Amino acid sequence: MAIKDIAMALGIAQGTVRRAVKAGNLQALTPKPTGRAPGEQRRLSAEQELHIQRLICKNRPEQLKLSFALWTRGAVLLLMQQEFGIDLPIRTMGEYLKHWGFTPQRPIKRAYEQHPEAVKA
Repeated sequence: MAIKDIAMALGIAQGTVRRAVKAGNLQALTPKPTGRAPGEQRRLSAEQELHIQRLICKNRPEQLKLSFALWTRGAVLLLMQQEFGIDLPIRTMGEYLKHWGFTPQRPIKRAYEQHPEAVKA
């Protein structure tokens, strides 16, 4: 193949292809990973993440002396501040919750103990 065709097929500059061919190092044409590695520069350690997850799963916010009825991003942020003294933006807390598999839930609009006959009357 022509250098021009190789460069176009790989999406790299023709000069890069020429240098690789001249040096006999065709491994230089393989793409290299870019960006940060997954999990790099996280504020919480794996043990801290696991501790928070367990607290969320086993307790309600009021059991941990938080003034929330349900677990929200703000409630988890406050819990992290109490437990570890770490302050994060609320958006980052949402990313942590998403990474942990917690999804936002809508409350049910109908009460469980509702008596349809009594409501109708």
